[in-house]
Parts: sequence; structure tokens; C-alpha cells
Amino acid sequence: MSLLLLRVYPLWHTFVKGKMTRVTSPKEIHAERNNFAQAEPDEREKIEGDRVPQEKAMTEKDHYPTPALRTTYTSVDVARKAGVSRTTVSYVLNGNGTGHVSEETRKKVQQAAEELGYSTHSSAQALRKGKSDEMCIVVDLPLSAHRTELLVSMQRDAFQHGYTPVAYFCYGFSAEQIHTLLLKIFARHPMGIFATASSMTTKHIALAQRMGVDNIVLYSVKPLEHARTIFLPTQSLGRLAAEHLLERGHRHLGLVQPADRLDAYGFEQRLEGMRAAIAGMPEVRLDILPLQFTLADAHTLVETALTGADCPTGIYAYNDEYALLLLGALLDRGKQVPRDVAVVGTDDISFSTWMRPSLTTIRFDSITLAQRAVEMLVRRHTGQPLPEELSRPLMPQLIARGST
Repeated sequence: MSLLLLRVYPLWHTFVKGKMTRVTSPKEIHAERNNFAQAEPDEREKIEGDRVPQEKAMTEKDHYPTPALRTTYTSVDVARKAGVSRTTVSYVLNGNGTGHVSEETRKKVQQAAEELGYSTHSSAQALRKGKSDEMCIVVDLPLSAHRTELLVSMQRDAFQHGYTPVAYFCYGFSAEQIHTLLLKIFARHPMGIFATASSMTTKHIALAQRMGVDNIVLYSVKPLEHARTIFLPTQSLGRLAAEHLLERGHRHLGLVQPADRLDAYGFEQRLEGMRAAIAGMPEVRLDILPLQFTLADAHTLVETALTGADCPTGIYAYNDEYALLLLGALLDRGKQVPRDVAVVGTDDISFSTWMRPSLTTIRFDSITLAQRAVEMLVRRHTGQPLPEELSRPLMPQLIARGST
């Protein structure tokens, strides 16, 4: 009876485990123990060595972990879950063929993709199309409040168009470092590049075109012919500021001169504009007011150049940041704005409306610089013509507020 049970047990054991495993009989176990007891020490080590891997293998087999749940999915999985074709999934998730897919189907695909945690692979798309969805922004100038707002707006507008904004800051880089950076950017085959004119030479533009990147827009205060450019006519800024101060009755004007050499060209253009506005008006004087961008230097300027009977009363402070610095120094020294001194800035940064008094400033057009840059890149990339309002030159607009 006991022999029968021993023979049945291994069969039951084999069936439950789902595998054919040979079970050692009691007689074989007894013989193996006798052999081990009678063996020499070195033979015992060999027997033990043979036995351990077998037991380990059986243990690992019996306790092999259950495979992990699947965590990556493809467009085939999305199509199966949504009950549509892969082509439909491609239309919806890549933003193409809007006329081919109903809104109901679009929502089903988007919901299926969200539930599976699926998103399109930008690198694979770039390889397939020869272009990535990146809209690159290259800036080699200090990150001022105005430029920060510009970059934030560009990123928002690029994303709304379905592109991935990527910003590269290279202020302080050597020419060699900028060249290396640009090579890496070109190699990524972005759909377009928006860059400061000083960061990309004619050679860089030609190199980009040879590498398949021809959708480039530059941002410059100087007219350029080697690339599409958003040109900021800074001379008209000085003229507009001077005309506004003259209308307010000021006959002794001042223009802040930033110490940073990067602002030298912009300063000269503003100066020419102001001189053009006061030409033929001998009773009007114009002083140049050098200023480092620190509160201590602003205090010194107020004490030495803006205090007394014969000092400027209408100041064009180059841009909003210098204007806000100057407003703080004037108030610290007991000057009333605009009763004692009127101040004008440029750029219309968000802070300009929060100050008290609020800052009179100059900006370009109602279409922001960021909107213009993004539209130029997108329309070139998609083969659409530029609308008329984006083809016209930028025109400055003065916004009169409390500081004048």
C-alpha cells in the first residue's frame, strides 16, 4: 500500500506543478546516502558540488517571479483600444488630416492614448520626416526682464501650434563654443530657429542650410540681408520719446547711456532719433547720462546730474529696466515724478504698469514680437504665405502713463 502511495504522489505532484519531474525513489535515496558516507572527503565535495546547482535550479524554477505587467505601448495598441486604424491614430496624435477624422473619433483616440500612457516619439518622427517638432530659440544676450517675457511668450505660442520650444542661452560663450552649440542644434533638424542676429553669422546660416535647416528667423536692431529678420527700428524710438517729452513742455532732455557695450548700437540709434526730433529747435538741450545698472550709480546720477536749477527734466531712460531703476532713485532722493522729472522707457514690460507712478513706455505693434516670430517660422514650415500684417515693418507705439 505504501509503495502505491509513493508512486501516485509523484504523478499528482507533477500534474499540479505543470511539469514532468522525475521523483527519486526511497531505495535510490538510501543508496545515495551510503555512497556519500563511504566517499573520501574530496569525492564528497564533488557530490555536494553536483547536487547544489541541481537543487538551486529546481528552487529558482519553482519560485520564478511572475512577468511584470506591460508598461510600453505602440500606436497599434492605441488603435486596437480605440477601435480604429493605425492611420487614424497617426492623424489624431500627429495633428495631421484634421478633415479626415470626426471629433468623436478624435476624442476616442486621445482617450485611448491617455489611458495607455502613449505619446508620439519625437525622435522617431524626426527620423521619418527629416525634421523634428522642435522650435529652437538661441539667445546670446543677458537675460533681462524684457527678454524673459519674450521667451516665455514664444514658448507658449510655439506649444499652442503643436511644436516643442527649446531655448539655448549662450551669453558669455566664445565664438568657438557658439559654433559647437549651433552644430549640435542643426544636427537635431529643428522645424525652425529664432535667434539673436549676433549669435548667427552668414557662415552659420549657410552651414545650417547645408545640413537641411533653412527655416531661420533672426532678431536684430540692424537691417540684415542674409536671413529673414524681425528688424527693430531703434532710431524711431528716440524720435518718438523726444517728441512726447517736447509735447509735455520739456526743453531740457536727457538720454540714459547704458554702460554695457552690448547696448552701444541701440543707444547710438536712440540718440540720432532724439537729435532728429529736436533739430531746428535751438532752445532745446539734450544731455547724455551714463549709468551703470546699480541702484548706487542711479543715486549718484540723481545727485550729480538731476539736482539743481539747470538739469534735465525730461528723461528717456533707454528701456524700461533702466527707467524703473531711475524712478526708484528719484523717489529715494525726494524727487517728484513727473512734477520734477518725467521718465520714458521702452519695451512695455509687465512691471511698467505696476509701478507708482506707472511708466510711460514705447512698444512695437499690437502683435507681439513673440507672435510674429512664431508665425513666421510656422508658416514657412507649413508652406503658408505670411499675412499682410506680419509683412509690414514694425512700428513703435508710445503708451502714455503716469511717469510723464
